[in-house]
Amino acid sequence: MGNSSEVQSDRHYDRGKRFVGRVKELMILDRWFDHPEAPLTIFSITGMGGIGKSSLLSEMLSVSRNRGATSIWMDGRSCGSTPSVFLEYLSSTLGLETLGSESHLRPLSSLSETSVHKRLVIAVDNYEELALLESWFMEVFVNKLSSSGVLIILASRSEPAAAWRTHPRLRQHLVQMPLQHFTNEEVSEFIAGAGLVNISMAGTIARMTDGHPFGLALAVEAADHRRNIPLAEWAELSYMISARLLLELTLPSLHPMIEVLTLLETANQELLSSVLQTEVTLGEYLALKRMSFIRSDPDGLALHDLARVHLLRDFRQREPQRLQAMRVRIAGLLLPLHAQAGPHEQRQIARRMLLLCQESMLQHRQYADVSTEALFSPLEVMREGDLPLLHSLLEEWCEYSVEPWQAGPYRPFLDELAQRYPEGIVLMRDQNGEPIAMFITVLVHRESSEMLLRYFPAEMEECFSQQELACDPDQTDTHFAVLAAARDNVPGYRREELVGYMALDRLSLLGDGARVMLVATNPNLKLFLQSIGFRMRRTRTRICDRYEDQADVMDLDLRNGLFGEWVMSLLDPDKQGSRLPYEATSEGADGVPWTESDLRKMLAHLHSPGELHTYAARVSGVRDGIQLQMHVLDLLEGRAHGISQQDQMLLYAAYWTHAGNPTAAAQACSMSRATFYRHLRTALIRLARVL
Repeated sequence: MGNSSEVQSDRHYDRGKRFVGRVKELMILDRWFDHPEAPLTIFSITGMGGIGKSSLLSEMLSVSRNRGATSIWMDGRSCGSTPSVFLEYLSSTLGLETLGSESHLRPLSSLSETSVHKRLVIAVDNYEELALLESWFMEVFVNKLSSSGVLIILASRSEPAAAWRTHPRLRQHLVQMPLQHFTNEEVSEFIAGAGLVNISMAGTIARMTDGHPFGLALAVEAADHRRNIPLAEWAELSYMISARLLLELTLPSLHPMIEVLTLLETANQELLSSVLQTEVTLGEYLALKRMSFIRSDPDGLALHDLARVHLLRDFRQREPQRLQAMRVRIAGLLLPLHAQAGPHEQRQIARRMLLLCQESMLQHRQYADVSTEALFSPLEVMREGDLPLLHSLLEEWCEYSVEPWQAGPYRPFLDELAQRYPEGIVLMRDQNGEPIAMFITVLVHRESSEMLLRYFPAEMEECFSQQELACDPDQTDTHFAVLAAARDNVPGYRREELVGYMALDRLSLLGDGARVMLVATNPNLKLFLQSIGFRMRRTRTRICDRYEDQADVMDLDLRNGLFGEWVMSLLDPDKQGSRLPYEATSEGADGVPWTESDLRKMLAHLHSPGELHTYAARVSGVRDGIQLQMHVLDLLEGRAHGISQQDQMLLYAAYWTHAGNPTAAAQACSMSRATFYRHLRTALIRLARVL
């Protein structure tokens, strides 16, 4: 797909969909294959969502295979956040591509055996997801590749980082391909090639879509499906991409499959059948595959990102309970697959499971709030010109996060990190492209730890052993979280909502079996982290304390064993038994675990502060029964954040307005007693996490 005025290219995807345009970009690919020396080259394909990056990537791989090159496709979302995971993914992908050849048993040997006559093409879609690995990818991985016979194609929304454009060696090998909307000629060719029955609508489609490839594909499909509908009605409907439009383009029999795809990044025919508990026929699967807003990848079918956002929002608003039930069912199906899978496949399944439970992961809104859906682009790695604004963000963060004497190291640290490991700084931007929030994490290994020890020696000694600090860069699996900073004057969003959005994005990095550690002083941060499974231990010294707030070491270790149980405890607390799972860290302030029975007894005395006094010591920051009563009522009446509105309603009815009368409480909540008891138990478990 492209914007060249040259003779148009007319090709087809391997999935049977017509490929139009992008002649300029494909000619550059052809020139590389015709080059007698085939020098190491990096294509950077960039552009907005729906502009056709993945389509061009797919076409380039098809051309490369036809030209005899070993050609592999990798998804940045599955590449992991550590070098070892990336190399495992690369090895397994190369192994499949070279199946039956001598290289099959030693797939990574293909990297060193490339030449003009034995070429290798590595395509990475969603490259922005490799943000934490970008420095290693450039300085270690790419620098170790052969100087000839290798082509790397990177597709991402944002332009390549300044480090690529200024690199002393790689900049001369970088070819930037920013994609634009279709030209009028390409729009006409696309419409003509689609076989549109109502050809009189072609001009309207061209004008209304303005050459946006994804919008164009949807509009053509809508026009073909709605050929008997008055033009004015169709035009109003297709003015913007919406859930209504997407569903109207889909046969009703395919709607259940579309719902599954809104919750999974990818799903094949077998997984769709398992989730829906009915056979998805080959005909239905192929019908899905032909739809304009569904694409194929090596693991099955996937919704276009823009389509998934609209459909998921619509599903959530229409049927939130059925949506949650489907999440739990899918996670239950993935759990045994995760336990049985090999290392790389296991990490891919882990990512899917994390995506399912994201909305259940953040109950404590005083630090991070995801109740409002943010309309921002994915987090980006910082650019060279961002540094002054990042320092402003940092100054604001220091004012409310550390004591004045502790703030000094952060300024030079930010400068050095931006120079050496810019991938550790990810940003949210406003509509004008200016940074409004940043999240800093650093992969801990022998090179980065030297820098971290200079700026934060006390924190490093609290968190890591000398052996962990001396880890080889290719073997590291631990992130040190430094800070999350956000502006507090963004129209429509509170600081806590921006931090919540970033936290969800960064937590997804742990799906490949990694660990994250940090030193926390903010009580709300500690509660938030504990509610999603972080363990907490006291620091050995008081050097890291902030005023009256004591510092604690927080860690979440998903490197082995309990990942599946951890995800299920977040997604479906009903299945975890009366004693809350250890990963949920439901201990009271006195270190004694809360049980469901304890909570019921405590809440039964909610009207009697004197009786509550015996429980006060188990809640942080509470001295007596009166304070405990006020604290709980603040939670149940919504004055303090932490539990959902439904949980507030259930607990308030059961233990305050209709205490001792479960029939009246159930009626007040418009539920049967059985349904009321089931949801009440879940609400108790969530309240325990907050307390």
